[in-house]
Amino acid sequence: MDRGTIGEFGRATGLTPKALRLYDELDLVRPAEVDERSGYRYHRADQLERARLVARLRRIGMPLPRIRTRVAPPRGSSSASGGGDHGSVTAPPGLDREM
Repeated sequence: MDRGTIGEFGRATGLTPKALRLYDELDLVRPAEVDERSGYRYHRADQLERARLVARLRRIGMPLPRIRTRVAPPRGSSSASGGGDHGSVTAPPGLDREM
């Protein structure tokens, strides 16, 4: 997937479009592009790892505020410049052992 809709990206990550919209608002998983006319959100393949990590952390019950402190903010987030979500992913120690 070079660029996919929110639905396609959701299926690839196990996240619902509703969750992806929330994670955009929380600056956890930002769309790479938002069409100004339609509001459609598009994600890229290089965002899959981060989104899957957030999904795994939610599945094990980690609260969103804690995820925000464990997952580095995405470059290009609203707190930086422009759009897109290419931040580094920092999984908590032992996450792989828990899954």
